[in-house]
Amino acid sequence: MTVRDLIRAGGGLSDAAYGGSAELTRYKVINGESRRTELIRVDLAAVLRGDPAANVRLEPFDSLSIKGIQAWTDQGVITLSGQLKFPGKYSIKQGETLKSVLLRAGGLTEYAFPEGSVFTRQELRDREQTQLDLLGDRMEKDIAFTALQGVALNASGAVAGAGAGAGAAGGAAAALSVGHSLVTQLRQSRAVGRLVINLPRLLRSPTGSVSDVIVRDGDELIVPKFQQEVTVIGEVQTVTSHLYRPGLSRDDYIALSGGQTVRADKSRIYIVHADGSVVVNEGARWFSSSNVQMHPGDTVVVPLNAEHIPALPLWQAVTQILYNVAIATAAIHAL
Repeated sequence: MTVRDLIRAGGGLSDAAYGGSAELTRYKVINGESRRTELIRVDLAAVLRGDPAANVRLEPFDSLSIKGIQAWTDQGVITLSGQLKFPGKYSIKQGETLKSVLLRAGGLTEYAFPEGSVFTRQELRDREQTQLDLLGDRMEKDIAFTALQGVALNASGAVAGAGAGAGAAGGAAAALSVGHSLVTQLRQSRAVGRLVINLPRLLRSPTGSVSDVIVRDGDELIVPKFQQEVTVIGEVQTVTSHLYRPGLSRDDYIALSGGQTVRADKSRIYIVHADGSVVVNEGARWFSSSNVQMHPGDTVVVPLNAEHIPALPLWQAVTQILYNVAIATAAIHAL
């Protein structure tokens, strides 16, 4: 069997193969005591031309290594959808930027809302999904531990015949119920893989500037229509959206939704701007809460007070993740 036979058996060279030369690694055992490695350069171009002198005859355990062409990649594609003059799939060259692709797509339409654009990347989506799955596993372990605590408290309450143990067991049961609901929501959530970008600033900046984004295969940009609403979610009396009105603050929009519930965590209210960036509560500086300017497309999140469920230490993280995934998913569908 020869090198050419081996290449034919492997289905021939791929488009990314370097056809100039290859390297054959050969192992020989010397007197049954040691092994010697020999590297043989193969003129691959001559082999493919049918030159019998270059077509090395193979021996047992030979290994043929064929190099790839430097910087060879499959054709990358980015998807542009929504309010662009020519939406669709665009092939990209290595190192190309988002602004360059947008110029090829003719730019945005007059109805576009660039502040609310959603840019997603497969690599980020995979990484976020892994973290969601790991968080779900940790939550399930916490729930199992809480269940064991509840059994122990029930037993102690039965022995003592009273109220403190039963009350604590009731709290554990409440934590279990909420915990199971959280895990279910977490398992059903799909990561979005959103990369927060400032599209208006990107469009104003020169191509290739620090504000620009080097695009990769599988990237997607969604540019929605202009939005006029501010949405309030979480622990409010009515989860709803309100028509944006200049001058209204975060608390004004919460009041328009009926105010906070008794379970709201007033100290951790935060705002998710239309571009995906987050403004969190910063203590005393917040009130001057009116200093945080609201914009169309913003979402006010009023989280649940996790201190009511002390048995679940991951509660705060999980609820915030669920809110943020829901906001990002809604933004993707706001074309």
